[in-house]
Amino acid sequence: MRTHILFKQLPLLLLLLPVINTVSAYASNAGKPEREKKNYEASYISMPPKIDGKLDDKVWENLPVAGNFIVYAPYNGSSPANQTRVKLAYDNDAVYIAAEMLDSHPDSICKEFGKRDQVESLNTDYISFDILPYNDGLNMYEFKVTPANLQNDCKYSAIGTDLNWDAVWESATLITDSSWIAEVRIPWSALRFPRIAEQKWGFNLWRNFQRRREFSTWSYIDNQDQDIFKYYGTITGIRNIDPPVRLSITPYVAGYIENSPEVTGWKYSGRGGLDLKWGINESYTVDMMLIPDFGQVQSDDVILNLTPFEVRYDEKRQFFTEGTELFNKCGLFYSRRIGSIPRDFYRPYYEARVNEVINENPEETSILNATKISGRNSKGLGIGFFNAITSPADAKLLDTTDNSSRKIRTQEFTNYNVMVVDQNLKHNSYATIINTNYWMPRNHYHSNVTGAETRLNNKKSSFSFLGRLNVSQVVDQDGKKETGSRYLVSISKPRGKFQYELQRDAMDKRYDPNDMGYISNNNEVNNSLRLSHLVFDPVWIWQSMQSDILMVYKTLSSPNDLISYQLVADNYMTFHNYWADYIEVGVTPDGVTDYYEPRTWGWKYKRPASSYLNWRIASDSRKKFRIHNSFGLSSTPGNSGTGWNIETILRMRFSDRFSVTLTGSYLDSHNDYGWAKTLFDSIQDPIIYFARRNVLTVSNIVNFKYVFNTKSSLNLRGRHYWSRVEFLDYYRLDQEGLLTRNNSINLPNESFNAFSADLQFVWYFAPGSELSMVWKNSINSSDEVIHLGYAEDFANTMRSDQANSFSIRLLYYLDFQSVRKQLKA
Repeated sequence: MRTHILFKQLPLLLLLLPVINTVSAYASNAGKPEREKKNYEASYISMPPKIDGKLDDKVWENLPVAGNFIVYAPYNGSSPANQTRVKLAYDNDAVYIAAEMLDSHPDSICKEFGKRDQVESLNTDYISFDILPYNDGLNMYEFKVTPANLQNDCKYSAIGTDLNWDAVWESATLITDSSWIAEVRIPWSALRFPRIAEQKWGFNLWRNFQRRREFSTWSYIDNQDQDIFKYYGTITGIRNIDPPVRLSITPYVAGYIENSPEVTGWKYSGRGGLDLKWGINESYTVDMMLIPDFGQVQSDDVILNLTPFEVRYDEKRQFFTEGTELFNKCGLFYSRRIGSIPRDFYRPYYEARVNEVINENPEETSILNATKISGRNSKGLGIGFFNAITSPADAKLLDTTDNSSRKIRTQEFTNYNVMVVDQNLKHNSYATIINTNYWMPRNHYHSNVTGAETRLNNKKSSFSFLGRLNVSQVVDQDGKKETGSRYLVSISKPRGKFQYELQRDAMDKRYDPNDMGYISNNNEVNNSLRLSHLVFDPVWIWQSMQSDILMVYKTLSSPNDLISYQLVADNYMTFHNYWADYIEVGVTPDGVTDYYEPRTWGWKYKRPASSYLNWRIASDSRKKFRIHNSFGLSSTPGNSGTGWNIETILRMRFSDRFSVTLTGSYLDSHNDYGWAKTLFDSIQDPIIYFARRNVLTVSNIVNFKYVFNTKSSLNLRGRHYWSRVEFLDYYRLDQEGLLTRNNSINLPNESFNAFSADLQFVWYFAPGSELSMVWKNSINSSDEVIHLGYAEDFANTMRSDQANSFSIRLLYYLDFQSVRKQLKA
C-alpha cells in the first residue's frame, strides 16, 4: 500500500496552512463586531459589610453596578434570560463583592450540594469572580460560589488549570423571591498582586444559569476564540494597598490503626507535622511541608498490566497538586516519583539466601520534607523552585535457621529538585526554561534534565506556535554519562469554526527523563495533523458540535523505520435537549511494527492492520437520573483478533444532598497476541516467545455521596477489578517480526483481582481547618483458576487476605493577619 506516502508529506502542509489560516480567520470573524472592554471603578470603604448574604449594609447603596451581562453560550452575543448585578468595594484588608442573580422562578434555582471544588460536576447555578492581578492574560484566580454557598476556587496559567489550589475566603448566599444573592470577602492574603500605587486588574464575571444551561459574562467573550482572557474587562480604582504579610501555618496530628497480610495483628501509630506558607514578598511564596502524611489519600485503581510500559497513576496528594503549574512546564515533572516504590525494590528477592525470608520491604520511600517557592512579579516573570528529600529505604531479611537478620538497601537518601523561570510575553505568549535534578549522593548517581519552551500567539489569536527542546543527562554509579534529547514543534489555529494543528514530536533513543518525569518509551518520532470544524451556536437539532480528522505518522528516531500510520475521524455533538453523542472511527491500514512488545531492543513484532469504533452517548446531567453509555469494537483480521467493550455509568440524584453513582465496564478481547517469555540459548542470544490469549476484564465502581452541608460530607467509594488471561497457544518470534507456532513453553493462566474501599468523612469546622476520618480496605489476589463466574470469583477475592486502616486527622489553619488582629482586639 502507498497510503503512507501521504503521511510522509505532512510537513509540506506547512506551506499551505498560513494561506488556509488567513482565509479561515477572515471567514470566522465575519459578522463578529468588535466590542469595547468594560471597566469597573472600585470604591474604598471605611466600614466593611457583614458577610451574611443580605446586602443590607449601607456600603452597598451608592456603588456602581457591573451589569448588562452578555450570553457566552448557547447564543453568543445575545441578552441573557435573567440579568445579573454586581458591586465591588475594598478596604485595607480585603475585596468585597455583592452579586444579585435575578431569576423569575427562584423556587426552581438549581442548588445541589457537594464538596468544595466540585461545582462544575454538580447540578447547580453559580457566579464566578475571575481576577487577573497582573492583567497579563495568562494567570488568573477564580472564585466561584453557588446558591447553597458552596465554594470553588482554582488558578489558571498558560499550561492549564490548578483545580487543587485552595484559598481561605468568606462567602454567604441567600435566595429571595426574585433572585439569589452572593456576598463575598476575599482577603488580600489570598491574592498575589504587584506593589504599585494603583492596581489595574483583568476582571470578568461568569454566571451559570443551570436550568437553561446558559452562560453569560459581564465583559463579552467570543466563543469561537480559545483565548478568552483577552476579552476580559478591568478593575481600576484600587489604590494604596500594600500586599500584606502572607504567613500561615497548618499543623496536623493524625492517628492510625492498621493491619496488613504481612503483619500479625493491628498496628497503632501517631503522626504529626505541618504545612507552612510564607509570602516572601508580594509576588513569591514559600510552601513547606514537614513530615507529611498521605495515608488518607484515595486508593489507586490497580490494574493487571500486560503492556511493556509502566502504569502512570494520577497524583492525588494535595501538596503535589496545589500550586505546581509552573513545575509542569515542558512535561518533565511527574510528582509520583517522590515517595514512590524504592529504586531497587526487587533486589532482596534476587539476593535472598536459601534459608532467608523477606521480613519487611517498604513499598514506598519516606518523604522527610518538601518545599516549593513560586510566584510571578509585576513584569510577568515567574520563578519556581521545588525540593524534596526522601530517607533511605531498607528491606529486612530473616534467617530461619538462627533467627539472625540483615538489611539490604533498596534506595539511598535521595534529593529531588526542580527549577523553572517563565516569562510572560505579548498576546498571551510565554517563554520558559526548566531543570529537574535527581541525586543520590552516596552512590554518586544523578540525572539532570533541562527543557526550554515557548508559545507565541499573534494579536488576534488566530495563529499559535509552540516550540520545545528537552535535553537529559544520566550519570550512573560508575560515572558513565548518557545524553539524549526531545523536541516538539507545533503550529495551530486555535480560533474560529475551522481549526487545525500540525505537530512533530521527536525523541532519540538516549532521552531519559524518568527519574523525575514520565515517558512510556523513547526513540520515536510522531508527526500529526488535526483538522477540526466547530459549530458554536445552536443550529437545527444541535446545540453545539465538533468534528475532527486526525492523521498520525510514527517512525523510530534511529533508524528512521516506520512504526505505523493512522487515520482517525470523530464527531462530538450536543443536542437541544442536552443529550450528548460522540463517535470515533480509527484505522491503521498497514498495521504496527511494534518495537516494544518483544521487551528486547533490536527485535520487533509486526501487528496486522486493524480498525476500531467507539461510540458514547450521555443524557442530560441536569436530570435526577443520568446514564452515560460507551461502546467499542476493534478488529484485527490478520490474526482473527476481535475485541469489544462496554461501559455504563448510572447516576441517581435522590436529593440535592444524596446521590449514588454506579460504573460498570466489560472488556473482552479474543486472539490477542503479546509477549510471553524470553529465554537465552547457549550463546546468550534471546529466544522470544509470544502467546495467543483471550483477555477478559470486568470493573465495577460504586460511589455513595451524602453532603450534610457545605462544611461536612460523607463519601463511600468501592471498586472491584477482575482481569483474567487465558493462554491458548505459543509462538516464537523471528528477526523479521513474524511468529512461528512453537508450543515448547507453557504458562499458567492468570486471574487477577483488586478490591478497594474508601469511606471518608470530612468536616471543615473553620476556614482552612478540617477534621477527617477515613477507613480504607484493599485486597490484591492472583491465581491460575479462570473458569469461575464473576460472582464466585468476587466471593473468593473477599475471602483473601486484606489490608485495613482507620485514621483520624486534624488540621488547623493559623493565619498571621487573623491572629494579629485578634491579639490587638
